[in-house]
Amino acid sequence: MERVAAYFRNENDAEDVRVKLQALTVSDVMVDKVPEDNNRILDIIRDVFRDEDHSGQHRPYIVEFLVSEADFEQAKAIVNNNNGHFQ
Repeated sequence: MERVAAYFRNENDAEDVRVKLQALTVSDVMVDKVPEDNNRILDIIRDVFRDEDHSGQHRPYIVEFLVSEADFEQAKAIVNNNNGHFQ
């Protein structure tokens, strides 16, 4: 199993991915806001989403999960197809 952290502009995108991942061999799926006290991650994520959200006011979400090696590429495609970004 491989641990994955994927970042999304909003909760809806993150929750959509959480639901879609259930079709794969995943475990420990967690959706949460990126902590405000994690400035380094927030700065990176805001830079990634800057072109998509010019307001700069969004609060990014993280989806963390364990995925089997056999399903890793499918999980990556699900994240990418839902406007997510890997760190």
